[in-house]
Amino acid sequence: MNSERFHPTLTEPPLAHALHRWDADRGLLVYEYNGVNVIEVQVPAGTDLGFRHGSDGSMQSVQYLQQVYLACERPCTALVTLRLHAGSLNLRPRRAAAEQAILGTVPGALSFGVNGLYDTAWDLLIDWHGHPWSWLDEDMKGDENGFATASFAVRLTMSAFYLNLRPWYYANTLGYSFHRPWVRRPSQETVAGWCSWEAYRRDIDIHKVSAVAEFLHQNLRPYGLTHLQVDDGYQAMPLPVRGGMTMAEGWMTCDEEKFPGGHASIVSAIRKEGLTPAIWVNANITNPDFAVHHPEAVIWNGEEALKGEWIDFLYRCDPDTLSLHVEPLFAALREKGYKYVKIDAIRHLLFDGLHECVRLGLMSNADASARFRAFMEAGRRGMGEDVYYLASWGEMHEVVGVADACRISMDANPTWAGVRMQLFESARWYHTHRVLFTNDPDHVCVRTKPQWARSVLSLVSLSGELYMLSDTQQAYTPEKLDIIRRTLPPLQTCAGEAGPLPTDYPAYTWTKLHGFAVQSHETPVSMEDVGAEEAMDIAGWAPDRDANHPFSSLWSFAVSRPGRRWRVMLRVGTTPLGQCSLPLERLALDPEKTYLAYDFWAQKFLGEVRGDFRCRALGLGDCQAVAFHEKPAFPALIASDRHVSMDAVSVLEESYAGGKLYLRLRGVPGEAFAYHIWAPAGIHPGCERAVACEVVPTENGALTTLRVRFTREEAELWLA
Repeated sequence: MNSERFHPTLTEPPLAHALHRWDADRGLLVYEYNGVNVIEVQVPAGTDLGFRHGSDGSMQSVQYLQQVYLACERPCTALVTLRLHAGSLNLRPRRAAAEQAILGTVPGALSFGVNGLYDTAWDLLIDWHGHPWSWLDEDMKGDENGFATASFAVRLTMSAFYLNLRPWYYANTLGYSFHRPWVRRPSQETVAGWCSWEAYRRDIDIHKVSAVAEFLHQNLRPYGLTHLQVDDGYQAMPLPVRGGMTMAEGWMTCDEEKFPGGHASIVSAIRKEGLTPAIWVNANITNPDFAVHHPEAVIWNGEEALKGEWIDFLYRCDPDTLSLHVEPLFAALREKGYKYVKIDAIRHLLFDGLHECVRLGLMSNADASARFRAFMEAGRRGMGEDVYYLASWGEMHEVVGVADACRISMDANPTWAGVRMQLFESARWYHTHRVLFTNDPDHVCVRTKPQWARSVLSLVSLSGELYMLSDTQQAYTPEKLDIIRRTLPPLQTCAGEAGPLPTDYPAYTWTKLHGFAVQSHETPVSMEDVGAEEAMDIAGWAPDRDANHPFSSLWSFAVSRPGRRWRVMLRVGTTPLGQCSLPLERLALDPEKTYLAYDFWAQKFLGEVRGDFRCRALGLGDCQAVAFHEKPAFPALIASDRHVSMDAVSVLEESYAGGKLYLRLRGVPGEAFAYHIWAPAGIHPGCERAVACEVVPTENGALTTLRVRFTREEAELWLA
């Protein structure tokens, strides 16, 4: 069928195949989806192009996957243009294979060898296979209608080149059935803050909140830390403290000894220091008298109010209960001034509560899922769209489209088991990141070994995950503060690959098997050393355990700023890593190009790299962050010591014209940072003019290092 119809662009994209139009005179093949020409294939006029005619069935074992085949008797070069919404992501259509880096990307950036585009507005994935191909540009090109195009060239032969179209990819293929990005997308805001839980547990009070807020204001706020979240311990217990109260009234009643000024004092103390107030609540009902006073609000098993493992009495989650006890709670938190709410224990509400009701025959599977979803939606209705909503913990598909962030790991702590869990779970769930929600690997405890803290914070910062600290001020030694500052703020990086991981190896060997469980006592967890044998036991078995880079140890992040594009490799010793030669294509870099490499934590220029990169050995928990810039023909900035991204944070603008390099920088007044400039042989650019800063240049082999001390937040440099 050759479709000549015009199809309107629908708000809800159709769960249907694209239709084609073929213009033999122009050599143009078009596939239209939802009123948009999402694929255009241009071949030389007169080419006898073979292609799949229309959509006469599902040709693969995946529902609604459509394959477009292209072949021709005489070889020719085809130009393929894909048109999707602006903000689409260049995704690898599978997870990282053995020895491949896990990919992170940013909207609009195109990466070498990454053969998929994902429309974040339509949940549509297009990927292609069969012949070598190459991008024609470095970035997608936007238009005035909110769409963007990406084009690549491919040599067609009689052997088929094919494209897969997968409408509702996350919703249907991956099973996140609540994903409706045309209705609501999660906030793309970056969050960096401090949480009270692993610092103080329940031993928290207004004096500690005030002291921490002041410390953060002085030491970390200038570098990008924005939030202070008070966790468990502020509320009067049990919940609610009097059985006749609603749950909203219970949560809004603070422990009078620790917080005599109530929520108003918490919000005021945080705002005073220029930070955003954030609060923790959970889904638990602990007071038995509540079931007596509100029998209609809890679930009963015969004559007994049902309690779940890891959770006490269970919300019925029907409309009346939610409108009386849940929605008003979140509305009250918003009205008090909290701009970030963490809802905890929801995993246990679902898995240990509502699912137990299914096992007991009290409700159906669909009913349990719908009730849990309704609970989450009641929270969102109560606080509106302008409050950041963190679901904790577990990757329940029912939070998709409601929560802005989702905790993807168990409770973290400063032990190696806790640190490795954060590193590995970040890798396992990275395909969901900033598509379904922002991934939260839980708070980072920097009172661990310095190299462990450096690794976790480097990964959280570069990957764009939710960045939260949780230690007392005494843990923030000058060494630890330096690590934190160099990783603040986190980037807005998104998932650069899609699809689940294999399930033929154990997922959680480092948890219950090694005594790593949620601590029941009130004391924060202390750092514990680990031996080599135990570390390997914690790692567990996986098919690539003895590879040069086992899964979770190698990452590659695309970084894009106006006029500047580079890639940052992060290697993390989730097990000890040896020296090896790493082909650049495994980092989504073109092995035929020459790159300038700079090691951030070593602050060392590694020279020119082509074809492969020589990796150094890493001990357990250590990391290496290396920036790769395509070698330019003129002086250019290739790294700084301000931020592990080298430098997506403090460089606001860079340009080279008329023999001069211009830099516009953002820094911390009174502080100095190093900026490393590479120039072709024989050229050593000097600082011709500086505004709002003091500059001390140093020649360092092939580099010129500028030590820039900021006198104002923004500075300008001209180098010639």
